[in-house]
Amino acid sequence: MSIEKNKEIISRLFEIVRSHDLSALEEVCDESIVYRSPEVEVQGLDDYRETIREMIETFPDLNPELQEMIGEGDRVSSVHIARGTHEGNYDGIAPTGRRMELVVSDHFTLRGGKVIEHREFNDVLTIFRQLGVASDELRPGGRDWPRRGTLLRPQ
Repeated sequence: MSIEKNKEIISRLFEIVRSHDLSALEEVCDESIVYRSPEVEVQGLDDYRETIREMIETFPDLNPELQEMIGEGDRVSSVHIARGTHEGNYDGIAPTGRRMELVVSDHFTLRGGKVIEHREFNDVLTIFRQLGVASDELRPGGRDWPRRGTLLRPQ
């Protein structure tokens, strides 16, 4: 597959997630897809679909907005902004009704026109802060970290 075709496949994957029509994942994902994120690792299309379904249940208005994509060979990397309202259980956290917005980096491997691996990198602590279950005080140095000039200056 060409790089442009691979990028079209990833764009379609994002369209499917935005539409919440997860039965269409078969169009773009291999049956043996592997998904890894800070929260979970699953293998197989059914478990991948279930993972996405759980996120949609947690954030029913989930709307991942694709910002950019680059590709090389059989790999595509993207950045998207995930936005949604916390209306379901998230990692043991009862619904808060709060909005979350998160920048996410995704890295995909494709073979034969289908995604065989999806690695997602996000900042779970940012999600916890936005849901009100983690304080800004958890940052190294507290709320105003990093202060200008303090990272490289010996104490």
